[in-house]
Amino acid sequence: MPAPGGRPPGQNRRWEEGLLAGAITLVYLLYLLTSEYQNLYYDAENYWQLSHRFYQQGRFSLLGYDDALRGYAYPLVNFLCLVVRKALDWPAVRVVKLLNAGLAGLLFGVVGPRLWQAATDSPSLPSVARRLLWAALGFVFWRDYFSFSLSDFPAVLALGVALWQAQRSTGWAALLTGLALALALNVRPIYQISALPVLGLLLLGQPKRAWAGRLMACGLGLVFILAPQWLINRRHFGANTPLVLSQSKELNIHNLYLQKLKWGLLHLKYEASVGPGLPTGQLLFLDQAGAQVLQEEGLDDFRSPGQYLQVALRHPGPFLATYARHLFAGLDISHPTPYLRRWEPSALLSGLNYSLWFWAMLVTLGGKRPRRKAALVLAGLLLPCLAVLPMSMEVRFLLPLHLLLLALVAFGPAPVWVLRSKRRLLLVAAAYGVFLLGCFALSASITRAVEPRFQGYLGYAVPGSKRP
Repeated sequence: MPAPGGRPPGQNRRWEEGLLAGAITLVYLLYLLTSEYQNLYYDAENYWQLSHRFYQQGRFSLLGYDDALRGYAYPLVNFLCLVVRKALDWPAVRVVKLLNAGLAGLLFGVVGPRLWQAATDSPSLPSVARRLLWAALGFVFWRDYFSFSLSDFPAVLALGVALWQAQRSTGWAALLTGLALALALNVRPIYQISALPVLGLLLLGQPKRAWAGRLMACGLGLVFILAPQWLINRRHFGANTPLVLSQSKELNIHNLYLQKLKWGLLHLKYEASVGPGLPTGQLLFLDQAGAQVLQEEGLDDFRSPGQYLQVALRHPGPFLATYARHLFAGLDISHPTPYLRRWEPSALLSGLNYSLWFWAMLVTLGGKRPRRKAALVLAGLLLPCLAVLPMSMEVRFLLPLHLLLLALVAFGPAPVWVLRSKRRLLLVAAAYGVFLLGCFALSASITRAVEPRFQGYLGYAVPGSKRP
């Protein structure tokens, strides 16, 4: 039966979905174009500058890209933005914001809800109110990340598309799975660890006679995206691999992941400051226990993952404690921006964040054990977060996990099991109070670990000195 208005129900849902995505895009666009951030900084500026490497000897050359640290795909997107910037004579940051507003609309209005529906085998999308809640929570915590040409949201959007499309049964969906997965791992190489869960979803529930065709279609998508990276690696670096090399002779980085493993023992958390209320540069929160391990081992760098594992096995307590602090620090969003102009954390924002974690835990405790499909989706989202726990932590590194927590709150069932007895309700309320106090205390302890030159700016006095 056609729905009211003469359109079939499926078409009505797509129309509603399009309107919602458009509204989210418009809200982001209005915010971003009037925000205080009107420049690109650090990694964002670097990604933008990498787009110029496609322009060689007066013409475009895909294989002219010659950076071994980062994949070609996201700089190529920025090259298209560069073309628009030159055509319209706009500042670079305005074009970036225009693109990112559209990405926000797709992520919060389409891909996230669709992935939730597919993973939970729900017959329908979450209600419009629930989708708006998820988008609103994403805006509260992540809004200013969309002001910059950073790879995190494009990569998580691509991964979300891959996980969603892998659950559909058509050949075109399998092809799109390969394209999206290849984009995700080229833009953020840490997502290579998500490839197996995506391929598992691609075959789950499909007849074995269809496996070869689905794998071929997915492989075609992978080859289409990764073949240029392979040719770039062969031409410029003599490396026979389609994966990002993650190294840089200019920066003396032989293996980016190994270097970040070392930084993970030195730093609990990393922020970037751009002034004017803070000194410009890296804002590091120091880990004395991790630094002591490196000192005891006499290490300046890790030469291999095996060496790191051996050190970890010799110091299991400090390593596990470091990972736990990294997990907390990576979810503890103090500011909704990757580039701090001033240090002004909001107790209201932090309290909301901790409360959402607690609510998500209640939803999880009261829910059913995830089926294989949902378990594979969780693995695809969470394995990259697990892989970054040993690294020097930035909150954007745990973006998939935080978005999942927000989705559990917005889309998950209300934890009514808490209300089944007065005693249970009182116990949960007491646990919530203890949880909040513990989160605020742990956050304050990490903040106090900031390097000395920033302590005065963050409200902690350095003995014998005054704030500038």
